[in-house]
Amino acid sequence: MLLGILIYCTLFALLWTWGLVWVLERREKKYRQGNHSFTDAFLAGAFFLVFVYISNIAVLVRWPRAALLYDVALVTGLAGFGLYRETRYRAAAALVRRRQKAEVRLLEHHISKDPSNAAWYERLSEVYEKLGEKERALETARLAAKLEPTVRNAWRVKHLEEGR
Repeated sequence: MLLGILIYCTLFALLWTWGLVWVLERREKKYRQGNHSFTDAFLAGAFFLVFVYISNIAVLVRWPRAALLYDVALVTGLAGFGLYRETRYRAAAALVRRRQKAEVRLLEHHISKDPSNAAWYERLSEVYEKLGEKERALETARLAAKLEPTVRNAWRVKHLEEGR
């Protein structure tokens, strides 16, 4: 019986902690917003692994009938935290995207005033790439390389052509 409790508590704590680390890493992996590295998520996960493991054992030994409710509460809390963080990640990603689109409009305005400025084409190409518009990024990178044939501009064109 005690071995079963230990195995159950270990597996539950590991799965719960994996879910927490996954939620924390989504900001970096999916939305590319930085701030949380694997090391940060691992430290939070290690703390909560110990907490969930020990508290689960204590609840299972002290109040066996309430153990299922406790585990459901832990999973519900994790799901709520995941939904909250996902909402915040999406809002931040939308804000970044809106700023990038505003930067594109501003750069296009400046390019219309001075079409021979290669630096603006370079930056416009970078912003297009961040927005996911690879064809437009390649087109503006080619214009920048045509206006200013430096190694950096040639490398950028090559990089974008390989990424197609």
